[in-house]
Amino acid sequence: MALKKPDPPRISINQLAEFMIAKAARQREIIRRNKFKQDFLVVYYKEASEAISLCLSSNMTDLYVVENAISSLEQKSPDKIGTQRRLTANIGALEAFQTMLDDINFGEASPELGEHSPPRLQFHGVEVSVRPEIVLSAKGKGGKQLIGATKLYMSRGTPLTDTSAGYISTALQEHCRRNLSHRGDFSAPLCGVIDVGSKRVFPGVKATAARLKDIEAACQNIAALWDSITEHA
Repeated sequence: MALKKPDPPRISINQLAEFMIAKAARQREIIRRNKFKQDFLVVYYKEASEAISLCLSSNMTDLYVVENAISSLEQKSPDKIGTQRRLTANIGALEAFQTMLDDINFGEASPELGEHSPPRLQFHGVEVSVRPEIVLSAKGKGGKQLIGATKLYMSRGTPLTDTSAGYISTALQEHCRRNLSHRGDFSAPLCGVIDVGSKRVFPGVKATAARLKDIEAACQNIAALWDSITEHA
């Protein structure tokens, strides 16, 4: 019987952005979490992320979807403490988002939900999941079709900085270039990040060449470390 080929190194763009500004010990922990706890990372803010994405895709006209999500979560009474903490964190994220509505402005761009499982970006054998929650389309000069993407960042424990948000914006632009070019030219201003945890909106960055090289170098480091990371520190 042929041996199963091991899964390639994988990391989400939000985790990669943190990795790139973290110290060595934290970098190894980030790799460990992505290698052995991927499902946990994806579902922790599931309810909040889904409701916020729906609200954003309506261009902030459907605010009831957030209110309904809060109400639904408040009515749940899970037996496990861990589940209760997760639901409380989701409620907190939804309430934080409600205070940010005046800071979010897509301008003339039209928002829609992003694909659930779009192609990952690959750098040095590492698969980077960008998966923008929102895809934006707009008309540029001369009627030129423009495309962009918005990423949600939910963690309260590790808020984004201008540097880490810039890396996420760069990856969003690369995602548009590689996977959405059939819909138009990517637009840097349309590739921003919404950090719900710290209630900040980061605009898309224009200078991406150096940032992209940093992403590639970080992925090269992840690939080199991946096999040495065990489930338990």
